[in-house]
Amino acid sequence: MAIKLHRCSAMFVKGPHPCWAAQHALDEAGIEYELVKHSPVRFLRSDVKQLAGIQKLPLVEFEDGTFLRDSKVIAQQAQAGTLHGPGESAPLS
Repeated sequence: MAIKLHRCSAMFVKGPHPCWAAQHALDEAGIEYELVKHSPVRFLRSDVKQLAGIQKLPLVEFEDGTFLRDSKVIAQQAQAGTLHGPGESAPLS
């Protein structure tokens, strides 16, 4: 299953930044994803608002169009090997 990681385009920001934390967790877990960059300025993210109903990033988008919205949850599920969409029974690998 292919997933998309929607994150801000401020790729130079590391450490506790939520977008970096989510991307780092996916990379460490060996999960393949398509990277979709958005504006680092929240009020300029009308594309994200249209897509997911919120402007806050990061988001993991699953093939079925559902989203996982919290960087800590994304990281926890990636590390535990349980990152999958609501209709999926098997974790991503």
